Amino acid sequence: MLVESRIARLDGPFALESGAVLPRIEIAYETYGTLAPDRSNALLLCHSYTSDHHAAGRHEPTDERPGWWDALIGPGKTLDTDRYQIVSSNCLGGAAGSTGPGTVDPATGRPYGMNFPVVTMADMANAQARLADHLGIERFRAVIGGCYGGFQALQWMATHPDRLEAAIVVSATPRASVHTVALSHVMRAAICSDPKWNGGDYYGREKPTSGIALFSMFGSLFWQDRDLLQKRLGPEMHEPRTFRFDFAPEFEIEKLLARLATPQHTALDPNSLLYLARANDYFDLSRGRGSLADAFARFRGRTLLIGFGQDWRYPPEEIAEIATALETAGAPVTHVTLDDPLGHGAFLRAPQCLEPTLAPFLASLDPTAVGLTARSDRETSSPLPPDPSRDLGRTDC
Repeated sequence: MLVESRIARLDGPFALESGAVLPRIEIAYETYGTLAPDRSNALLLCHSYTSDHHAAGRHEPTDERPGWWDALIGPGKTLDTDRYQIVSSNCLGGAAGSTGPGTVDPATGRPYGMNFPVVTMADMANAQARLADHLGIERFRAVIGGCYGGFQALQWMATHPDRLEAAIVVSATPRASVHTVALSHVMRAAICSDPKWNGGDYYGREKPTSGIALFSMFGSLFWQDRDLLQKRLGPEMHEPRTFRFDFAPEFEIEKLLARLATPQHTALDPNSLLYLARANDYFDLSRGRGSLADAFARFRGRTLLIGFGQDWRYPPEEIAEIATALETAGAPVTHVTLDDPLGHGAFLRAPQCLEPTLAPFLASLDPTAVGLTARSDRETSSPLPPDPSRDLGRTDC
């Protein structure tokens, strides 16, 4: 499937949660499938931290990899483009065409860099709502996201509750934990410690690739499951060998991490990574609202929450807090915990594991669907474990 990225140019001032105002914004996006005449079949897909809006297909036949959820998006797939139009939006603050630190500041004629105002999940959801207005979509059939995209979906439920019929939230929690903020700080420090970062003023110069490489190595470990790493790479460490007794990569895990310093992984925009991470730090749906249930007080749609038993970053018990809050608010919710040795990264690296849960839930939202019914309460599902050797060297999160 060949696809095309587009940019929505949204004129007029855009107020941010911080009080800052952008004179205008642009949001990059892709669509897959055709919007129905009554515009009722749209799904909004929100991307994860190091991904972007390219979720399916290829821009050119020779592209090495398709979009990050290509396994789920297309004709006859779980997100069926014969039935739905999927709108995949790039975050405000992102680096793939949306307004962010790499955008030219109209007041100076130079990229904003670190003069770009800090954005939040609420700002991102508001920008996506403006994109929906631009596309003539008043209400989404569902807003879907995993990890960072899941935070955006939760934000939609709180700030635009009347504009979505349902939400599908994968591997996301209602707030940033102290541990998450600490890890975020370390990852930002990895970028900022590179002299080439130059206070964020590197546009038109050599990028701080060493800082991004260190960021990628940190990030890869933050999203890996410890037991999987040990199972996959532990035996190699115990094999008899003649050691070199130096500091070059000796073990396979070291070589794997070293591969993350390649251009494929250092192509990310450093400043955008800083800004998106900061938005995550500020995320807390209950802050200023009294309780998490109060955050969902106006939401009456249905919610599917999916977590992974092996996810130490966003554990099932924290996702269960969202389910309890929705039940308290009187909104129907399904909470499913899956088993996958990839842990948190499974939703990106093994997205097919989501199909048995996603398909019936989506079908239950579609009055024309036949033969599928959604789960109606909390449960645990355990699909067959996938091959644990997949994609250990990817830094997607």
